[in-house]
Amino acid sequence: MGCGSSTAKEQRVADATPADKRPEVHPNANEKKTEQNVKEDSKKDQQTESKSNQPSTLEKGEGISEEDDWDVVRDRSCGEVKINLGSRALYLYSPIPGGISFACYKTKAKEVYSTEITQDRLTEMKKNLGDFEWPTFWKLLATAMAKNQVSFSESTLEVKFKSKGMDPVTWKIELTKDESKTASQKFLRQYPKIKAGHQAAAKEADKKDSKGKETDYNKKDALFAVSEGIIEAAEESNRILNILPELRSQATLARRACGKVEGEIKILTQELDRRNGIDPSHPLDSMYDQSTLPPTKPEHAVNLEESSWNTSAFETEATLADVAVALFHHHGLVEKFNMDSDVLRNYWNAVQATETEAKFHNHVQSIQMLFCAHQMLQALKGPLQLAPEDIFTMIFTCGVYNLGNEGVSDTFTKRAGSMLSMLYSDLYAVAQNVSTAAFELMCNPKLNILESLSADGARDVTEAVRECLVIKANVQMVQYAERLSDFLHIKSSDTERSSKDNVRIILTHAVRLCHYSALTQPDDLQRKWTRLMADEFYKQGELEIALGLSPSLFIEGSTWSTDPSRHEYEFANGMITVIDSIVMPIAKEFATMAPELQFIVDQTTANRENWEADGGSDAAQVKAALQSMGKVVSFTDNENAIVCARPGPDLASIWIMAVDKEGNGYHMKYDDACLAKKEIKLKQLILDFESNPTVSATISQNSCSITVENNALELPRADDSDIDGIIVRGMHSSLDLRQTEKANLEKKISDIKAKAESCGNKSITTYSEESALHACIACCKAKEQELKVQLAKLQDQVKAAGGRVDGDKIQIEDALAIKVRNPLKAPLPPGVLTPPDCKDVDKELLKVLKSRYLSPEGGATEECTPDQKYCNVIQPYLSSEFAKVTSTINNDKRQLIYDCISKLDDWDFDVFELQRAMSGGISGECLREQPHGGALFITMYALCFKWQFMQKFNIDEQVLINWLSVVEAGYHPNPYHNSMHAADVLHVTHYIIDAGGCKAKIKASDQEVFAALFAAAIHDYNHPGINNAFHTKSQNYLAVLFNDRSVNENIHASSVFELMRIDEFNILKAFDGETYVRMREDIVEFVLGTDMGLHSMFVARFKKRIELVDSKMYKTKQDRNLAVTMAIKMADISNCGRPKKLYHAWCNVIVDEFYQQGDRERLHGMAVSPFMDRFTSVVSKGQIGFMNYIVMPLFECMGEFLDHMQMATGIVDENKGFWQEHEDW
Repeated sequence: MGCGSSTAKEQRVADATPADKRPEVHPNANEKKTEQNVKEDSKKDQQTESKSNQPSTLEKGEGISEEDDWDVVRDRSCGEVKINLGSRALYLYSPIPGGISFACYKTKAKEVYSTEITQDRLTEMKKNLGDFEWPTFWKLLATAMAKNQVSFSESTLEVKFKSKGMDPVTWKIELTKDESKTASQKFLRQYPKIKAGHQAAAKEADKKDSKGKETDYNKKDALFAVSEGIIEAAEESNRILNILPELRSQATLARRACGKVEGEIKILTQELDRRNGIDPSHPLDSMYDQSTLPPTKPEHAVNLEESSWNTSAFETEATLADVAVALFHHHGLVEKFNMDSDVLRNYWNAVQATETEAKFHNHVQSIQMLFCAHQMLQALKGPLQLAPEDIFTMIFTCGVYNLGNEGVSDTFTKRAGSMLSMLYSDLYAVAQNVSTAAFELMCNPKLNILESLSADGARDVTEAVRECLVIKANVQMVQYAERLSDFLHIKSSDTERSSKDNVRIILTHAVRLCHYSALTQPDDLQRKWTRLMADEFYKQGELEIALGLSPSLFIEGSTWSTDPSRHEYEFANGMITVIDSIVMPIAKEFATMAPELQFIVDQTTANRENWEADGGSDAAQVKAALQSMGKVVSFTDNENAIVCARPGPDLASIWIMAVDKEGNGYHMKYDDACLAKKEIKLKQLILDFESNPTVSATISQNSCSITVENNALELPRADDSDIDGIIVRGMHSSLDLRQTEKANLEKKISDIKAKAESCGNKSITTYSEESALHACIACCKAKEQELKVQLAKLQDQVKAAGGRVDGDKIQIEDALAIKVRNPLKAPLPPGVLTPPDCKDVDKELLKVLKSRYLSPEGGATEECTPDQKYCNVIQPYLSSEFAKVTSTINNDKRQLIYDCISKLDDWDFDVFELQRAMSGGISGECLREQPHGGALFITMYALCFKWQFMQKFNIDEQVLINWLSVVEAGYHPNPYHNSMHAADVLHVTHYIIDAGGCKAKIKASDQEVFAALFAAAIHDYNHPGINNAFHTKSQNYLAVLFNDRSVNENIHASSVFELMRIDEFNILKAFDGETYVRMREDIVEFVLGTDMGLHSMFVARFKKRIELVDSKMYKTKQDRNLAVTMAIKMADISNCGRPKKLYHAWCNVIVDEFYQQGDRERLHGMAVSPFMDRFTSVVSKGQIGFMNYIVMPLFECMGEFLDHMQMATGIVDENKGFWQEHEDW
């Protein structure tokens, strides 16, 4: 209802009845204050009000007679407009001809309530309030509005009249909800006046005191506006969140359509090759073909004596092999290690032959790095006393640094979910791939340049190269900033610098400086390199568009992104950020070590100044201007709209909003790149808005054209945005700050900053994703048309060659089958015709288990609906049926399984008994087949419902069953590391998190618990039955692939995520966006944490964190993840702390697996590992040592952290006592 409406609800109950029957509204009508006292107190109240920030255009004087015009008396006594601030609402009083108007804006509900009261009605209502003359009544009302004596509940506005010498009187006024588009206009139109009043007061305060209160409030208002803008933008982005799933689906379909055509092209190309007599080859065939060598290139002499840091790789005719071989000879490495010169040249030719089409990361940049490496080695040889192996490492790393680099960042590989990212568990995937490829080449003896080194020397070089590529074992793979900190804190003494670990850290940063040498060279050469860098970076942006990914930042802290439409100065800002955060700190440190390298610092400083001149600091200036801007609100000159400008949530743009008289909203975000097309600078536009400009507006059907000073801007209509509400809420916050005591201002600012931080970059990422998905859909559709034209031509060629294309079916390739770097997929056992992951599940059993955990009382309260994906395979029993069904299960096997699962919350849960019930035994044959599923399948299925994950995340039940089937089948029938062990670890993890109290202790979310149980279920997936030490000692393919780092654990994590690239097995597709990213990060971290090689480090870290935070591990995500990792680690080695029957069962099978590895080691001519020699090992010694040095330190830490888990240490002592009594076993 509009603000001109009036209903019976607006009057008090007494107003509709005769005056003599109306109830009194004041406490005691006989004790009224005298008129003179009221006038005196009202005068004081008016003085108080005049000091407030409420605008008032009329003077309010005394001596007004009753005969004066009613409107004049009202306006002179009460003023023109009153706005009052409540904790959750704005209240507005305004005069209208022959009456008054009240309105309330509820900021949280975004609702407006209002009413109008005529003079006649007001006269009747005033009689109930007291025998006041009109001037006094108006002054009491003005005082109530000024002193926050107003409140609103439901639809009732209460105004309290209070003054000395009189009892308080409450005036209740019924308001009606106003749902018209112009409902908030009455508030909006007051905002510019309020802002003008604030600014005028601030100027007056400045005259009196340079540190005046008003100026302080203005600064606080600006700070508040920044956080407020982030929060408002995050709330606005919720609208987009609702459409993102559909956009993602459309983008996926568009990509699949392209992929299908590409698949057809690939198959037809292979068919055409066969028709033309060309045999298809495997991508890795040439790597192991000893008869094949890379193509030779003409040799060119390289004069290293004349080369320098500033030598241009663009101007040399020398190849990568020429420069690398020259360096190996110059530094005496060929003679020192008796290297074969032909093998050396062949290797570097092979490296260059793997070159991709990357613009920057290619062999030319590697040549540039080698020239720089030579300069650094010449300077550092003496101060660091570098060993030949160190020099080998430096040259080798710089030479292979760009090997196979596709010109994309680690961030891109992770966000794209590429195979590379899956393989390396998102940990420095690009660098790990370089290392793997560099050492894979040496599998060909004719390319093995490490062959002439001693075993220790080759191992040192290998380790050092991996460190130089910023590769460290999973949790030790710290952020580069931490590695830089290590480098900068190396002590200056020669002895300290020359230690092995410190030399590796120094070499790592020497390589890093060589990599960024482009920014340290003369300006003309620097410009050439950085332009290539930009071209490559924007090429990544094109790939992001094709995948529906939002633009990536070049480096944290920079505004330069892969969006090519961004302003050029952001490119300059990116270069300055790299110089400041990486290049300059390293260059200065090396100049300290070797003064002859000071020229690098000098050239870098000059280059930074050049980037400054190119506008590299503009972004910082714009950010500072936006931070001090606050909210600027103006009337247009013809008052046809209200315009509001405020800083964007990214502090790199200005958000301009407008609302016209009809209540229509208009909105546009302007950044420098967008404004550059209009020849406007963002910084100047901010200043124009702040200088109280004259703003004009022209309203059309779909836009609002505004002019600020001389800047013409277009604002599109935004019907689905709450523009007027945003402006009104901004007014509310400004008033709230003005009425906040100065002592409480900092807390208020701090609170909203914390809230803004919790919103993060939600709006930025949401809007970016929406834009990226639209671009992806358009790009894929265009690409599909191009591919179809290509396909049609190829079909004609195949037909002409005699091939068939009609009716050919394009098969979807199994992601596991094409994973060329995962040779561990087990073949089907003899006699089994179907893959072991095709389970004929016992649906009746699953129905009983599902019903048990679906609700507290068991069973479903009602029939499940189609939209409940967690019931799309098995319909549970109703609660009314469940008790009867489970009282007597008419199947002995199901009853046994049901009874086993009933002990999920017990420490003595018997996985052996459950496995026998599920598959008939625990032998390798039983574990291999499991046609109806085994212990892992049924345990995880039950836990998914017990924890309510299926309901909370609406997980597709069919996908769950598919996933459980294939994961269980992916466990090899090893004696110990099999699916039964996974089920046991899964149960114990559940026990520690739930009954053990871990979830409550760290306040874990449902997503974190799900990630923990997921990780426990897959933590040994695809385990080959040998430990990491065997991989490393044998230097087998997987050790090379994963760079000796947590080899088995990388296999487990990467194999499962590679599996889930197939939709039918992707249980995590129930999670979108950031939730999925966090889930994947957690799972990978938990799985990699089970590497026993890192056990002592984890225990020490956990113990230290418990002491530092006093066991309050819930405060940070890092601490929570560490606690969960320790829970899974405890579960992984929990056998020693289980009841004697279970412990001995596990002990028997792990000993079998150890002996099998010992047999393998003996077969390969390797030294047999301790406790793995079946002819000499004493089980008791191995078990006692394992308990003393591995189990007890962890169990004691967990017992200290979780009181309930202390019982496990007692059981360990009991089991250890058994072996102490049987030492000869």
